[in-house]
Amino acid sequence: MSQYNPKLYEEIPLYDPSTNSRKERETLETLAEIYSIIIAIDQVEKAYLKDSITNDEYTNTLNKLLVQYKTYLSNDNDDVKKEFEDLYQFKNTYNIIAPNAITRIERGMPVTVEHAIMTEETSGKNMAGSKSSKNGKSSGGNGGKNIAEATGNFITIMDALKLNYRAKDQLHPLMADLLLSINKVTRSDFEHRSNLVEWIVKINKMKVNEQLTDDEARELLFDLDLAYKSFYTVLG
Repeated sequence: MSQYNPKLYEEIPLYDPSTNSRKERETLETLAEIYSIIIAIDQVEKAYLKDSITNDEYTNTLNKLLVQYKTYLSNDNDDVKKEFEDLYQFKNTYNIIAPNAITRIERGMPVTVEHAIMTEETSGKNMAGSKSSKNGKSSGGNGGKNIAEATGNFITIMDALKLNYRAKDQLHPLMADLLLSINKVTRSDFEHRSNLVEWIVKINKMKVNEQLTDDEARELLFDLDLAYKSFYTVLG
């Protein structure tokens, strides 16, 4: 029988307090948090694929984890950005085996948002309305409010582009809010909706210091206008 070894139960520090500065310790602790978030995302993805959690639980949890992930990387800590480099470099450096998380982080949104899968919250709103059409849009109840919210988000992102918003941290939250608000109104995969998804993915993959070119911004504005018109066609 093996003997009890108390050293096996000792916490292993990420840094040596005698040699690492406070800034270095903060960098290592932040990298550890990012690592744990990636693993958590992978576990949530697996739970969703196994139907172990509801669509609502999955969507809310994934959104929260993705926000945390982006927040850690957007903080003004150049050492974290330097050590992290990019998602694949970080994965290789720390031998992270979490393919579901890597894909979801790359896409930048829960699968329920990307593919307009109805959550219980959305379903409840549709049931609260006077009726629900075949394409999944709601009428009555909160339908008018949700349509107004989606319309406002379309206008907001288009105005932002006209005001020369080009950076990832400026555009991605606006695009994500737009898609979320559209999903509250309709689950229909209407024409040009897929273009919005691909733009969110493209913007999500940009580095913090990257910006859309003027040509890309004009193309995005054009796609938004087409999607806006198609959205209202779906509403009928």
